[in-house]
Amino acid sequence: MNKKLFFLYLTITFFLSVSCEDTLKPVPDENLIVVRAYIYAGQPVKDIILMSTLALDDESTEPTPVDSAEVILSRGNENFTLEPVYAYDTTETDTTFSLTYHYPDSDLIVGVGDTFQLEINYMDQKLTSQTIVPAKPDSFSASIDTLWVPEFKRNRDYINWIVADSNRIKLDWDNPNELYHYLLMDNVETDPNPLEKQAPPRWKRFVSQPFADTSYTILPTVVTHFGRHDIVLFHVQTDYVLLYQSSGQDSRDLNEPYSNIKGGLGMFTAFNSDTASVYLVKKENSN
Repeated sequence: MNKKLFFLYLTITFFLSVSCEDTLKPVPDENLIVVRAYIYAGQPVKDIILMSTLALDDESTEPTPVDSAEVILSRGNENFTLEPVYAYDTTETDTTFSLTYHYPDSDLIVGVGDTFQLEINYMDQKLTSQTIVPAKPDSFSASIDTLWVPEFKRNRDYINWIVADSNRIKLDWDNPNELYHYLLMDNVETDPNPLEKQAPPRWKRFVSQPFADTSYTILPTVVTHFGRHDIVLFHVQTDYVLLYQSSGQDSRDLNEPYSNIKGGLGMFTAFNSDTASVYLVKKENSN
């Protein structure tokens, strides 16, 4: 989910939902905290983002990062204090930055079944939430590990390659309890060449919506660049699904987006995943 859109959606729909109720409530000021805190089994904690909501008369295009909050993860009697880290991205025309809270040491290992509490202290606000780390997807596999690309002399050759059943990536896993998952396919090459050089620029990444099933088929049209693609199946908690579903409402819906943050807005949740890799490789002519 796009981070900028996530925070803008939360702030805008929150203000709309409050202002349209029968009994008007005070509109929160620009210091209300919006949280996006994701932790992943077996991975370092570095995906916790805090933003300040926008006041109604603020003409800014995006919320302001909060870099001075006290952020603590707890697991039982263990407490882990997170630190803000800036990342800068400089192009020929602009420099942008992002701010995330990281845990700097190596003694925090996110394990299956762990219950984590999140506490955020900022100015006079205290935000809390809790999540449980889900199990890893069971028996995840892909039907193929290499997509061979022949020379396309005609447009029809490319179409035939796309529609061939043997070029479909069929993903399977066990899911007897109908738990929710989503898929991410990402080209991990540094500078991959596009499959169709004449086509307009296309994304090298594909993300599905959350769903409860035991299989998924990725068509060759989604694999747009040469090289290695990691296909990651995430097991997600119900609260993430509720957030995703509430974020799909259109401008006629004025419901506040789902939040599991007490004292603020946003989401704290945990993920677990398994990965399969598929390579898109040019087939060399035998002649």
